[in-house]
Amino acid sequence: MDLAGFKQVKATTNKIALSTAVNGEADVKIVNIVWREAQPDTLYFSSVKDSPALAVYDQNPDVAFITVPNDGTPGNPYMRAQHVQLKRSDLTMADDLLPLYLETVPHYQTVWDMIGPSLVVFELKLKDVYVDPGLGQNKGTLHFN
Repeated sequence: MDLAGFKQVKATTNKIALSTAVNGEADVKIVNIVWREAQPDTLYFSSVKDSPALAVYDQNPDVAFITVPNDGTPGNPYMRAQHVQLKRSDLTMADDLLPLYLETVPHYQTVWDMIGPSLVVFELKLKDVYVDPGLGQNKGTLHFN
């Protein structure tokens, strides 16, 4: 699998189901994501800085995810990965990622207006991502170094 399939699937979604586990308790959250082609092995998402989820992220940064296709996307394209390393990012929403969110996540301006200053950025560092561009298309694992 090459980056073209990854980009094809990424174009069909702006959210993932992010799976975490701490002390034997699994949890899944739907979070909006953005991706920068200049750093292809990283997905970004944000969370409210006083959310209980931050303690979970800090305690066990080994996570899994699967993309959630946008409504009406034909062929059910998706990507999924396990053992993804989650870490707090040095990037900020206001200075670095807001334009990407506004471009790729419908109605994000409303979210930003309500809670923007309270958001902190996280990175998902990708290693092996299973990419399925949809029915009848070649699928496989994309390896990042």
